[in-house]
Amino acid sequence: MTHYETRYDDAPAPRGGPGFLTLFIGKTILLALTIVIVWLLYGYLFAFQLDFLGWAYTKLQPLTLQLYALVDNYFPDSIKYKFRAAITDDLGQRALFLLILTAVVELTLYTFFRFVKFLFTSR
Repeated sequence: MTHYETRYDDAPAPRGGPGFLTLFIGKTILLALTIVIVWLLYGYLFAFQLDFLGWAYTKLQPLTLQLYALVDNYFPDSIKYKFRAAITDDLGQRALFLLILTAVVELTLYTFFRFVKFLFTSR
């Protein structure tokens, strides 16, 4: 018998971490908090820092044009025009900005929560 088998003969094997429900609720709270923070941050930028949004949209213009070139070159004609009609230049840059903002906020919140968990669960 190995050392592991003697240790856990009568007892069930130890669980590896928190349960599914705990992780699911944590991720749901993180998602809800991310949505609220991004909404508030974008509202603040739109109301008080419009110059920053203009600067960010200008910096995202080349990436937006490259994505449109990707659509124009590699999508079939039947889809290409529908896709181009669905996203205008302004919507493309705004969507990219909001995606980047969401990723930054979610990464920041996740890092903060993991750090707090580390502080309170470390021995």
